[in-house]
Amino acid sequence: MLEKEQRLKPRKKPVQARSTFTVDAIFEGCIQVLLAEGPERLTTTKVAECAGVSVGTLYQYFSDKYSLMAGVLEQHVQAISRRVDHACDISKGEPLERAVGNLVTAFFAAKMERPDVSKALYSVSAELEGNALVMRYAQQSQARIVELLQSIPDLKLKDPLTSSFLLTTMLIGPTQALLTMDAPASYVDTVCKEAVSMTVAYLRVQP
Repeated sequence: MLEKEQRLKPRKKPVQARSTFTVDAIFEGCIQVLLAEGPERLTTTKVAECAGVSVGTLYQYFSDKYSLMAGVLEQHVQAISRRVDHACDISKGEPLERAVGNLVTAFFAAKMERPDVSKALYSVSAELEGNALVMRYAQQSQARIVELLQSIPDLKLKDPLTSSFLLTTMLIGPTQALLTMDAPASYVDTVCKEAVSMTVAYLRVQP
């Protein structure tokens, strides 16, 4: 497992702005090829062509298509984690409904900002056995959610860790379903509001 994780890591990380721009272009090219052809037919040559860079440039950063897809997946998961963490930070000490509203809205926004990317990366996660990566960031965010729940003045939980776990899993299902059905933005907004109400109701009945 460790050997596989090492193989999936990028060869080098961009430092200068120009390098960051190049890697972002490669990531976007990877996403477009994934959407058009799926992970099985994705090649580094197709990605480089779509990104407008040479294959040699791509190989400066990624050893093969698997390390490239792993990089795209990690960037996506990191972005979601950052949005959730920020919502937790700005909501500490707020009343229950406001704190939960900020958290749920941030999660939905992160998952639904680019539905095409989220959908494309579901297949990548399965291809790369990416559950370990997703779980690592999920555990980090869950710790922040626990801190948030413990800071809410009108909420006293006996087991905030379990409440945090259930809260997170309750949000994953609806967002995945919305992505699968290509739901319009208006319906996403409706489901998000209902998810806030559902989460508040769940937390209020906890001992």
